[in-house]
Amino acid sequence: MHSLSIITVNWNSGDQLKNCIKSIEKARKDNFDLKEVIIVDNASTDGSLNNIENTNLPIKIIKNPENYGFAKACNIGAKKAKGDFILFLNPDMIVFEDTFINLFDYIYKHDKPEIGIYGIQLLDENGNIQKTCARFPSLWNLIVRTVGLDTFGFKILKSYRIVDWDYNETKEVDHVIGAFFLVKKSLFEKLNGYDEKFFVYIEDLDFSKRAYERGFKTVYVTEAKAYHKGGGTSEKVKGKRLFYNSQSRLIYAFKHFGLVKGFILMGFIYFVEPISRMGFLVLKRKFGEIPELIRGYVYLYKNTIKTIKKGIK
Repeated sequence: MHSLSIITVNWNSGDQLKNCIKSIEKARKDNFDLKEVIIVDNASTDGSLNNIENTNLPIKIIKNPENYGFAKACNIGAKKAKGDFILFLNPDMIVFEDTFINLFDYIYKHDKPEIGIYGIQLLDENGNIQKTCARFPSLWNLIVRTVGLDTFGFKILKSYRIVDWDYNETKEVDHVIGAFFLVKKSLFEKLNGYDEKFFVYIEDLDFSKRAYERGFKTVYVTEAKAYHKGGGTSEKVKGKRLFYNSQSRLIYAFKHFGLVKGFILMGFIYFVEPISRMGFLVLKRKFGEIPELIRGYVYLYKNTIKTIKKGIK
C-alpha cells in the first residue's frame, strides 16, 4: 500500500484552510496510508490556524517566523514528509469523498517508474472542468501570454496553457497545476525540491520541466476529481500578485532560455504588458483595479536588479 503525505502552505487563508482540512477528513482512505497532513504556515495573522487540529487527521503544523513564500514553505514541509508520495494541496482546494481512492486506484493499475508527477481533473463552483495543464513554454508562448494575444484564439497565438482540449481524457502532459500536485517523494528529493528563487508562481512549472529533463513524466488523471476555487489568498493582494507573477516568468526565462531571451521577455513585460493590461481594464470598465495594476509594476521596476540576479544565478 502506498503512503501519502499532504502538504498545505497557509498564508491568511481564513476558512478556506478549515474547509480544505474538513474535506480531507471526510475523504475515503481505503487504499493508501495517510502518514500526515503538514500545514506550513507563513506567519499568518488572520487566525486561520485556530482550532485547526480539532480533527481526526494526523496534522502537523510548522510555523515560519515570516512569509517565506510558497516554494520554500513547500520544501520545509517536504523535509518532514514520511510518505512515498507527497501531495502539495492548496488551501482553496476541496477534495471529494472519492478523490484519493480513485487517484490511487489509477496509480496501482498504471504507475510506471518513469512517471513522477500526477494531477487530477479540477472543477469550478459550477461543476465545469478547469483547464489546468500546460505545455513547456517557449519565449514566443510567454510573449503571446504577456501581451494578451492568446485571447484572440488564433493557432499561431497560443499561450503555453492548454486550452484547445476538453480535458476529458487521462493522458501524459507536460505540466499539471500546482494546486493539486502529487509527486513521488524520491523524485522531489532527487531534484532538491522546488527552486526557492521563485517566491510564488511557476515554481511548479519549473519543477515539471526539470523532472522532464531527467526523464520523468507527468500524467493528468480524469478518474479523480476535486473542487478548486482559484485565486486563493492572493486575491487580497493583487498588486503583489502581479509583481510575483511577472518576476517568476522572468526568472523562468533567464533560467531556461538564457540571458538574451530573458532580456527580450523583460522588455515585453516592462513596457508592453502594462499598456495591454491597462487597455483591458479600461475596456472592461474595471477602473477600480488600475491602482493595484500600477502598484504591481512599481514593485517590479523597483526589484529589477534583484530579479535579474535571481534569474541568472
